[in-house]
Amino acid sequence: MRMSSETGISLVEILVASAIGLAIAGFLGTAIYQFFAVTNQGSDVMTAMHQVQNAGHWISLDGQESSAASAGDDLILTIPNSSTVTYSVSGNQLVRTSDGEQMTVARYVGDVDFNVDGRVVTMSITAAPNSGWNVSEQATYKVFLRPEGGG
Repeated sequence: MRMSSETGISLVEILVASAIGLAIAGFLGTAIYQFFAVTNQGSDVMTAMHQVQNAGHWISLDGQESSAASAGDDLILTIPNSSTVTYSVSGNQLVRTSDGEQMTVARYVGDVDFNVDGRVVTMSITAAPNSGWNVSEQATYKVFLRPEGGG
């Protein structure tokens, strides 16, 4: 007697294998998306933090060398050699102007508030990169002007 044997894949086996493959692809796709989303959000956080810290660095440097300061919409610092350094917001950038030369010290600036109280300059700044993550960084810096008569 001869037995007939059929080989091949049944429809049920194909459906089960397809379902398992789709589940694995779905999990991998979600993992890859999350990896890139977290990376981009982290990058925006670091960008905002860097912009705020850079603004604080320059204000601190110039403020400690200054003998006088006045604040309003702009911050004007007077250096003992009679030059001035002005910080102002232009669009979404914090711009430092010294000897007629402008330099952007922070980008993505949403808000800056300057205040002078005696010999203390205070700057509050918020930076928020243009992204869909709604990320922002805020910091307040206090800088003491150089002592009167200091050289």
